[in-house]
Amino acid sequence: METVDISRGGEYLVAHVLETCGVRVIRVDLSSHDLWCRTPSGRLATVQVKASGRARDGGNGSVQRYEFYDRQGGMKPDVYGFVALDLGLVLFAAEMGKRRSIVASSFTEEAMLASVARFFY
Repeated sequence: METVDISRGGEYLVAHVLETCGVRVIRVDLSSHDLWCRTPSGRLATVQVKASGRARDGGNGSVQRYEFYDRQGGMKPDVYGFVALDLGLVLFAAEMGKRRSIVASSFTEEAMLASVARFFY
């Protein structure tokens, strides 16, 4: 799968998850923001989506991880959405850094819904 397809798929998955949870979403094509969201309380939030097509292992039986990179810099969004596209799951966080690694087992339905509640309610 091409990088642009993974990125775009991640954006649509995050929009779907948030809309399903009652957050209104508009997809935008800006360098530092992918989604503009209105929470159920009326607050506006910007989201930068970072998507990975699959987990990778570091060799020698190490733990499977999803790797995310921020190559653009620019304006900082309110929230980052980290997507494990092959699992169809998202985790939200306030910080990114230049590189972020998330253990594959961290991506669960429960963790996803908890992160939605934390950042959008």
